[in-house]
Formats: sequence, C-alpha cells, structure tokens
Amino acid sequence: MDSREKRESFPPVLIDTPVWQNYFRKEERTFREVNILMDAGRVCCLDFIVAELLYNAATEEEMKIFQDFTRIFPILQEKPGTGTWVEAARLAFKLRQKDEKLSLRDCYIAVMAKGHEVLLYTINKGIRKVRRTIGLKLFPEGRVPE
Repeated sequence: MDSREKRESFPPVLIDTPVWQNYFRKEERTFREVNILMDAGRVCCLDFIVAELLYNAATEEEMKIFQDFTRIFPILQEKPGTGTWVEAARLAFKLRQKDEKLSLRDCYIAVMAKGHEVLLYTINKGIRKVRRTIGLKLFPEGRVPE
C-alpha cells in the first residue's frame, strides 16, 4: 500500500475544540482516541480552533501548548477565492430554511472539513444532527483501533 492509498483508507481527522477540551481534561476515551490519532499522524487543525483554545486557556503553559499546535499539526487553510466564511453563512441560511439551526462557527468548521475531505471529530450535537444533510463525514467516535 503506497502513501496515497494509506491516506485514502485512513483520512486526516480535524478535531473540534470541545474534543480537545475533553482531551486536556484527560477524559478517558477521548484521551485514548486522540493519542492514537496523533501517533498515527492523522490529526489536522484549523487556526480558528487554535484561537478558541488560546482564548479559553487558563495558564501560560496551556497557551504555549495550544500555540504549538500550529507547529505540530498541519493547519487546514482556506482555499483562495472560495470565501469560506460566506460559504459557511450560506450553509447556515440553507439549514435555517429546513428548520435546522447551526451556528456560523459550526458551519465554518463543517465547510472546512468537507472542503478538505477530512473527518471531523466532534461531540457537537448540532453538527452531528445535520451531518447527512450537509454531506459531512464524521470521525467514528469509539472505534479507533488499539
């Protein structure tokens, strides 16, 4: 199996802010799953998620750890000329038309994950609820091989 085949069978995983928060609280399952993903080199990140983690940091040590994310993990970039935030707002509008609500923040993360063809690891109930409607692939929580 070449590296391209390996990447296709084991796609990168974008970890949402609440999952990272559970990881740093050492919530058992999350801690184990994220460590396995990191060891396999499958974790990617967004500047936006790093910013949320920095915003909620309680100590200088946490600030340094979260800042290092931009060095440790590949950071997914907005594709030039796509207007990702505009696309996220359009998605939010489309969902509201179907009586489904998702915050602009959540729509942005969903648009970025879908656009980069990565799995999203989230515990966000709103995102999980509309994932099929928007064609978003989620990380199958609780199914990481040992």
